Amino acid sequence: MKNRTILAVAIVLGAYWCLVPKIRAQQNDSPSAFDKCRTVTTEDVTDKRAPTFAAYRVASPETVENPKLDFNSNPMARTYRTILREEIARGPNFAGYYRVAVWGCGMSCTMFAVINLNTGRIITPEGFSHTIGVYFGVDNQKLFPESPRDHNLLAFTRDSRLLVVLGDLNEDDNREGAFYFVLDDERLRLIHSTAVKKDCESLRGTR
Repeated sequence: MKNRTILAVAIVLGAYWCLVPKIRAQQNDSPSAFDKCRTVTTEDVTDKRAPTFAAYRVASPETVENPKLDFNSNPMARTYRTILREEIARGPNFAGYYRVAVWGCGMSCTMFAVINLNTGRIITPEGFSHTIGVYFGVDNQKLFPESPRDHNLLAFTRDSRLLVVLGDLNEDDNREGAFYFVLDDERLRLIHSTAVKKDCESLRGTR
């Protein structure tokens, strides 16, 4: 009887010590206080002063037939010609007769270009090439219900010249938030930004 008791205790202790590494791993996998603070929420970029799509409405003309790319209009045209050709074939989705082409560039990374379907001109933003959303937990549809659902870091509509970019521009923490651009004279002009302001460094290393 005594031997059975000792064996049972040994089995229980063995199972416990086997579980300890798993429990510790689960604890280590849980978000730290720093990570929780760094996560950008919908409320962090909600801005009552931000411009609206309605303020930049345009008429929606007829769909352009057989649009062609102007490869001389932008240095990136030939590098991304396959995705750009695929996108313009889908027709306008921005500012009447323009197409916002969107593609991934790595984990949580988004690149885009605006294409004039009448002229084939390719327009890219000035000052950055991509945006990163590693820490973005923003509900795009709550902020911009009119925008397409499949572009988490961009917001735009077919009948407006306003385009919003979310995230860290060029992975720069100092340019993190929501950035509002207006298509004006074949150029994306920044007219408003809502910066994310958080002091998370004091929480680094804490659970």
